[in-house]
Amino acid sequence: MCTWIPYPGGSTVRDLILVHKPNEARRFIEEVKDSRAIALYVIGSTLTSTIPGISVAGASPRATLYTPTLDVEYLVTGKPLSMDVVPVTPEGIPTPAIITRASLKLMDIPYLVVNSGSYIEPRIPHIVLPSRCVGGLINECKGLPKGIANKLFRESESLGKSISRGVDVVIIGESIPGGTTTALGILAGLGYEAWGLVSSSGPRNPHELKEKIVKEGLEVLRKGDVKSDIFGVIECLGDPVHVSIAGLVKGVVSNDAKVILAGGTQMSAVLAILKSLNVKLRNRLVIGTTKWIIRDDTSNIIKLVSMTYDVPIIAFNFDFSRSRYEGLKYYERGYVKEGVGAGGTAIAASVINGVSAEDIIREVHEEYSRLLSMGGLHGEDKTH
Repeated sequence: MCTWIPYPGGSTVRDLILVHKPNEARRFIEEVKDSRAIALYVIGSTLTSTIPGISVAGASPRATLYTPTLDVEYLVTGKPLSMDVVPVTPEGIPTPAIITRASLKLMDIPYLVVNSGSYIEPRIPHIVLPSRCVGGLINECKGLPKGIANKLFRESESLGKSISRGVDVVIIGESIPGGTTTALGILAGLGYEAWGLVSSSGPRNPHELKEKIVKEGLEVLRKGDVKSDIFGVIECLGDPVHVSIAGLVKGVVSNDAKVILAGGTQMSAVLAILKSLNVKLRNRLVIGTTKWIIRDDTSNIIKLVSMTYDVPIIAFNFDFSRSRYEGLKYYERGYVKEGVGAGGTAIAASVINGVSAEDIIREVHEEYSRLLSMGGLHGEDKTH
């Protein structure tokens, strides 16, 4: 699918892979070394994630509604607070927030949670967008209520402007189960041929189901009284998170700060929104993801990015194949892949703080061991 170019820097960045537009990616890395940074993690829920077969980002379809809140409660405090369970797949594989938390523990930067519409309010201090709203079923063209998409964008733009004053780079991650399906909805609604290109949280990518859901929503959009402008498309086929991230990006780049979009294929929907609104990025944005997204042969992030807003892509080269924990080895088998800003946060840790993959993996193992001792995960140490 692509040629990976290892970053030819010193030991602090040896774990980075320049996946797309390597010269621009290299320039971005050099410009953000030793910079002032802050990380934002945007959470939201969509009822689309409860459609059976769409998402495994939870122990059941219904449980996916709680995943964003549990993700960030765990990220901040080391344990979920709203429920006595760590977000896991049906196989018991842990949330990628375990990687994000490990990376943040090794960094010296502030980070905040932004609630754009979670199903339940996180029991941690966080920023709440005034128009926050849980997304609906996009196959019924009910992604968001009328007028909400524009409000979320403007509120997020204001937040992006405010929070990026005095910093050089902002890392923006997300947690929204069902997000690749709603991302496909936004892309298709804006006219992009994105069928079969978005990724999945499981090794079996349900492209046919995603396409069916999106096309049902498109049919309602074309026949109904929903506006077909950018915000109308989002309100039919989208969710609260992607439009909020787009607003954050616009606000951040307006202050001449840089952005690491920390996520996988669904970040192409953010780029599509920005392009539709004619937001000028001015070489200030890269996508930061994991190697698991890049090597996924059921999706194509490079094609998606190339057809929307053609920006550099950098991947972090994690390797859990020799982990003593089966739960982590599942990442190497196509499960989870990305989420809660895992790849982009690790890239920032590498570039800004000189953190290595070995450092992060060691911290992940310690975190995983702690969770096992709490009874919060299914798994076992295969070395014993």
